[in-house]
Amino acid sequence: MQYQAILFDLDDTLYDLRSYWRGRLHEALDAVLARYPHFERDALVHQAIREKVYIERLPAFLRAQGVDDEALIASAKSMFERDWFARLVLNDDAPATLRALRPRFKLGLVTNGPSRTQRPKIAQFGLDDYLDLLIVSEEVGVAKPDPAIFHMALEQLGVAPAQALYVGDSLEFDLPGADAAGMPFVWMNPRGEPFPEHLPRPLHEIQRLTELVALLG
Repeated sequence: MQYQAILFDLDDTLYDLRSYWRGRLHEALDAVLARYPHFERDALVHQAIREKVYIERLPAFLRAQGVDDEALIASAKSMFERDWFARLVLNDDAPATLRALRPRFKLGLVTNGPSRTQRPKIAQFGLDDYLDLLIVSEEVGVAKPDPAIFHMALEQLGVAPAQALYVGDSLEFDLPGADAAGMPFVWMNPRGEPFPEHLPRPLHEIQRLTELVALLG
């Protein structure tokens, strides 16, 4: 198949959200752990990630764990959100990969999330310099895994589903959405996690973005 376009997910595909999130939680919880030494740091951070505790949810999360020092809670939240977007960085091989692919393919982004979180990331990463299309789910009123958001991107790029790859990490949103839209899917799996047998197989699995360049010849 001669592909004409490549669409990317953003979070945990073009940059490592999970590692960044874990590091920021470690910072934010330092003072809490000093005041409440019975907490085990890694277990608390793991629980926060499992419960998808982002900035606005941190105070409620801490109260649910029994933290009752409101000044400390406010301080932890302030530490957590400080320079949140300014300290984000793309995967180290992302810029070179996008530069290598752009002369040969139309490139686009299809990301779930609100504009207030996704647009600052796009600006921080300078993705306008690399991509021909940027779609944020809140702005178009539909989100992955609904195939409609993929069809919007394909229509704007002027390519058929079979002529475009979708590269993403989420087996909950990216894989079923791309599959329903008729797009081949490349699974970004940097941690080498096992693939669930009950799901449709991706076209390829990669651990680093630069593998796309070799994959596409």
